[in-house]
Amino acid sequence: MTVLISSPHAVLQAKLQAWAITLLTIVADAYEYGAVMGKGAAIQTKDGEPLMPDVVFVPKEFAKQVHTGHIEASAVALAIDVIHSGITAPARQALKQRYASAQVLEYWQIEADKGRAFLFQANASKQYDEIAPDKGGLHYSVVMEELAFPVKWFKQMPDLWTMMEWWGMISKDE
Repeated sequence: MTVLISSPHAVLQAKLQAWAITLLTIVADAYEYGAVMGKGAAIQTKDGEPLMPDVVFVPKEFAKQVHTGHIEASAVALAIDVIHSGITAPARQALKQRYASAQVLEYWQIEADKGRAFLFQANASKQYDEIAPDKGGLHYSVVMEELAFPVKWFKQMPDLWTMMEWWGMISKDE
């Protein structure tokens, strides 16, 4: 019998990945923006080394660029890596540069062990600028017009019903 031992960081990473998929899927499905995919969605890059993000969003107009074994880089509007806070600054920068070179418009690095995220938007020079939350602590996505949420959610990971209520999609019974 094989016994699998999982580190607390791996558990947090998996939970944050699943939560991020739910976060994006609610808005993508409600507004028919496109598809959200999890781990295993390989982004084909020009250098031949695929990018393997934890979460990917592809707008519906690029659906034909999603293939069985890979997604063409030009189709990916948002990519998320769920990482650990111990990853070095040069390693983080290298990831950001690879996603920017692949022309991914928005890129998030979520630290699983800290429950915080660094959110980036590509500029005309194929570099990323950080997307800071507004004064109220809200993040506004640049690729999904209706995706706005409190950045504290990365630590709290509210459930499906709470998120949908916050966006005014449902109302909870009293």
